Amino acid sequence: MSPPQKKINRELNPTDLEKALKAGVQSAEEWDSNQVSDKHLFFHCTPKDVRELLESFFKDTGVQEELQKPFTEKTTPNLEVLIQIFHKIKLDKPNLKFPKESIEHWLKNFVDAYFEHTNTYLKFQIAKSDYLKQLLGYFDGVEFVGIKVKTKEEEKFAKLPQIFVMPNVVEQVEARASTGLKLNLDLALEETANLQRQQNLPWEQQSSGKKFSAQELLKESTRNKCVVLGEPGIGKTTLMSYFAVMLAEQQTEKLGLSADLELLPILIRIRDLGKASTKNLLEYVRNFANSIHVKELPKGFFEHWLEDGRALILLDGLDEIAKPSDRHEFVKIIHSFLGQYSQNRAIITSRPAGYSREFFGTDEFPHYQLEKFDDSQIDLFIQQWYNSRLPNNPEEAQQRQESLKKALTAQERIKLLARNPLLLTIIALIHRYDAHLPRQRYKLYEQAVDTLLINWDVNKGIESWKLNYIKLDDIKILMQRLAYWIHSQGETGDKEGGTLIDRDELITQLSEYIREFNYQVKSHQAKAESERLVNHITERCGLLNEQGQDRYAFVHKTFQEYLAGEEIRDRQSGDFNEVLNHIRDYLHNSHWREVLLLLIAQQNQSNSKKIIEAILQQETSYEEWLHRNLLFAGTCFAEDVGSGIDALWNLVVTEE
Repeated sequence: MSPPQKKINRELNPTDLEKALKAGVQSAEEWDSNQVSDKHLFFHCTPKDVRELLESFFKDTGVQEELQKPFTEKTTPNLEVLIQIFHKIKLDKPNLKFPKESIEHWLKNFVDAYFEHTNTYLKFQIAKSDYLKQLLGYFDGVEFVGIKVKTKEEEKFAKLPQIFVMPNVVEQVEARASTGLKLNLDLALEETANLQRQQNLPWEQQSSGKKFSAQELLKESTRNKCVVLGEPGIGKTTLMSYFAVMLAEQQTEKLGLSADLELLPILIRIRDLGKASTKNLLEYVRNFANSIHVKELPKGFFEHWLEDGRALILLDGLDEIAKPSDRHEFVKIIHSFLGQYSQNRAIITSRPAGYSREFFGTDEFPHYQLEKFDDSQIDLFIQQWYNSRLPNNPEEAQQRQESLKKALTAQERIKLLARNPLLLTIIALIHRYDAHLPRQRYKLYEQAVDTLLINWDVNKGIESWKLNYIKLDDIKILMQRLAYWIHSQGETGDKEGGTLIDRDELITQLSEYIREFNYQVKSHQAKAESERLVNHITERCGLLNEQGQDRYAFVHKTFQEYLAGEEIRDRQSGDFNEVLNHIRDYLHNSHWREVLLLLIAQQNQSNSKKIIEAILQQETSYEEWLHRNLLFAGTCFAEDVGSGIDALWNLVVTEE
């Protein structure tokens, strides 16, 4: 490759250079076609003559040197030099005749169009460099918003590549069955999944598809497009940010692609799109890019990459459009956009609860399920976590790593919780400062909730919200009551009942609680206070998160279950029958299983004995064969209830 050509390739993508040359030739030919026939430059030439002549012309070293001037000198190629070279080449073809002045006019139109396009493409390259730089600043950090520990400044932020652990995915193979049978199967699988999630057991998606690292998604997918599904906190958004960051850093090989592949990352958070004034994806992307850029991108910037198929479109969080009718509308918008730029790669993410296989057909969009972390991924996260937290003290970092790994190995239930990347991060934050994990789960959850609630720090939080009627100490009580109320909705038969709450209902419930704290607060004041609190929750994403447009849930159901148990425990101070009533009403209700276990684990020996007696005396169908009461009592002992385990176990043996 000649030095001029190397220079061009450094400055401009070969595809862009080819397009600029074609544009120049096309412009010259359009001018030529508007002339009188015998004035056409190539009127006396055969197609073969034209092809050979232009090939010789553009291969000439002098022509290549002129073509690089837009890159080296930011000027147009010298027209007189090109005319001289053209005349020189045609001397080797004496049988060819050209109309007077046609060569000059043809080459002038070529030069003008070529310079215009190379100049535009160079602007796109410069803009792209700036765009990627700004994108890195926006997406390459992990802000521990809502999970800051001890208000330590250094814990607010970490570079994504430093702590990111690549998850695995499993291809979902759609069952081939009749509609009715498939519906029943889906419902059965969903019920099983719900039961296992309630029991903190690992849930494996029913699929016979291939399992592989998400790093290979773009390589393994049989199409350029795919859908990635995953439960809350599993890392969908982090994965999409990582993809964008790797492309922005031009490290495509870390995504299973060739190192020289050039892809422009376009990351769209669908929740933000749902709130935007425009639902036109291209317009939204331009507005978002301009909002994070110092300089406005040139006109046609995104179209340039999209039309060439040199973009990766990342659409994160389809489920966050809460209303089904709106979600279907957004699916149409996405289909239209991806259809218009079909040659580009695209990944769409959603949680399963807000997704339907009808949205994107599996023939065109392979579907994958994000897996929870396995032991090796948990260990890798812990290693990277402490290496990034203690970069100047490798010995202490190693000791902390071993300590946390040992704690998780000794507490299987907490390790199951740690398979969720978000909760693993919270566990790591707690361990970072306490240097150990509590032996009992409810104590860990208590610390985790307190960690999340540091958002409401007296000096840096609650005063800046300008909350007028609730105090810092009221927040946890308010969250307990809200958690209990939401959890109780799981008995209504609503498919998503017991986990999600609409914004209007959330404000209503919070308003009622605020008025309970302060009877002098009027209804409109309590509502305004609730709206201020909800707005802060939306912006900062603490213990309670916006899980969809105008729908909210606790950041993980574990915290809802823990806080619901705390609400019952607070009630028992006035009447222990409150606890016993919940045991009798919900003993074998899977939705309440974790709430009861966490509640019972906090009881003293005397109360624990009463609870075990109530469990063993519960009238349960087929108990003499199934022994469900006995099994639940045994599960309580696994939680380390009370302080007299031996005496209580003797009680169980005696009763049985």
